[in-house]
Amino acid sequence: MDYVLLKYLHVIAAVFLFGFGMGSYLYLIAAHRTGDARVIAAVARMVVRFDARITTPAGFVQLLTGFAMVRLTGMDWTVGWLLAALLIFFGVGALWLPVLMLQKRMQAKAAAAAGTHAALPAAYARLYRWWLWMGVAGFAGMFLMVLVMVSKQAPWQWF
Repeated sequence: MDYVLLKYLHVIAAVFLFGFGMGSYLYLIAAHRTGDARVIAAVARMVVRFDARITTPAGFVQLLTGFAMVRLTGMDWTVGWLLAALLIFFGVGALWLPVLMLQKRMQAKAAAAAGTHAALPAAYARLYRWWLWMGVAGFAGMFLMVLVMVSKQAPWQWF
């Protein structure tokens, strides 16, 4: 496959990964702030669906196109910025599965509360706090990864 096409797909995957991920994150925060279990359940259901169908596959496209570009160019896997980007990518990815599970559990708790016209349970609030802070960590990693990729410097090379 042509390098320029791979790079194009890599960038598009990054846009989808970052854009849909951030959109999902912000929409679920906004839904949570309403305190309305019906709103939270509906938004969380859509967020889980979009994250499973768009954001997660974009992460795989990102990884595969990056791998293909490294192979095509014959780049050394031990280059500092490449190692840093991979470590950050897998670190962010390690947060992703728990975040998806938390979203599903939050949606279930909100749907159950909405179905019985009850208040959101304390368990929902605990799930939300974990989800929120894991999202902060994940997006910080994504911002850092983009900086590493654009600058082609590992964070330890900045000092």
